[in-house]
Amino acid sequence: MSKLLDERIHGTLRGAVTLEFLKNSFHFPLANILIELILEGPSHYVQSVDFYASLCAAVIQAYFIGKWTHEGRPRPLLGNLIGPVVYTSLELASTTVGAFFSLPFHFAYWGFAIAIGGVQQLRLASGEKREGILILLENVLRSGILAVMYWFIEVLTEAKYADPAIFFTDKSHIFILSALLFMSIIVGLDDARSQQFLRILRSTAEQLQTFSYWLLGRNMVSLALTDPSSLSLARRGRAVLFMDIRGFTRWSEQESPERVVGMLNRYYEIAEEVLGASQVIMHKYTADEIMAFFADVENAAADAYRLHIACTRELATLGLAVGSGMNTGLVVEGLLGSPGLKRYEIIGDTVNTAKRICSAAGSGEFLVSAEVMQRGAGLFDVQETRQIIAKGKSEPLQVFAVTLKS
Repeated sequence: MSKLLDERIHGTLRGAVTLEFLKNSFHFPLANILIELILEGPSHYVQSVDFYASLCAAVIQAYFIGKWTHEGRPRPLLGNLIGPVVYTSLELASTTVGAFFSLPFHFAYWGFAIAIGGVQQLRLASGEKREGILILLENVLRSGILAVMYWFIEVLTEAKYADPAIFFTDKSHIFILSALLFMSIIVGLDDARSQQFLRILRSTAEQLQTFSYWLLGRNMVSLALTDPSSLSLARRGRAVLFMDIRGFTRWSEQESPERVVGMLNRYYEIAEEVLGASQVIMHKYTADEIMAFFADVENAAADAYRLHIACTRELATLGLAVGSGMNTGLVVEGLLGSPGLKRYEIIGDTVNTAKRICSAAGSGEFLVSAEVMQRGAGLFDVQETRQIIAKGKSEPLQVFAVTLKS
């Protein structure tokens, strides 16, 4: 479910392809389509190969560039050559080489693809250092597509305009090209500002994403995005696990703070590796104690026991071990706190009992309550049954030392 938050920050593959199509890949093909429509007329042009070749070139290029960008391996120069290659290949399949290259638009497609791809490659290589000026240059190049196409139409209308000196004697030409240039500069400056703002927003969102994962866990953050009401306080049935390190206090007194911290970090890493791939709803750490809760006993049994065994093996090298206790029943779960500060908590007698069972577990023991045994019948092999006196309980609790059935 954490994929949802990643997609909100970095976008989806479909979004990346669509953005690439609209912002880059379709620009020259669109100009080419418009000029051909003007020259040949709509009814004839839409039946020609050229129209569909232009569309296919744009779509295929957008797909590959968008896919590479979404995957974090952009290849702008190579990607911008895909359109001209597809377009040229499709056109040459229906016409001669001489006829194809007799049209100046076809040379222009390759020229702009190389120029724009080159600028984008420079942006990628230089990072933020020269991003503003390169974005501005790229937008000027894009306006050049319209300028060049406009010149081609004028040349086809009056051959004398093939001479630039004559072309620029017409004040309307100067006005249109000047307007294109200055509009591209304005758009480029705004684009550069937008890119900088987007980068800051994305960086901030990634930091908040990390903090959210630390506090709530990946599954809970994603659930909160899809269904915010799921964080409200409510009574739910849960299986609760507590696990802590036996002999931790005595061991830590004899070790340096750095070694203690290193051991705890490794202990937490193991918990993250096991529970991160499990059906856990949420887990949290308090010194040497790990607490986790699951939707039901069936979800909890295998994952909780795997965590118990993994931590037991890791800590054995230090002469330490863990004790674990699990209980199941109704809890009150959700955001708890003041209007200014809330935390996601799970409270109730089920939780307290699970903690008492954990406290009663010996080194290496995995104890479960009678409720867990009843609801998870067939999941465990019982090694021992005993009664424990739990703080706050008027009657002894029956618990079972178990292993998970293979």
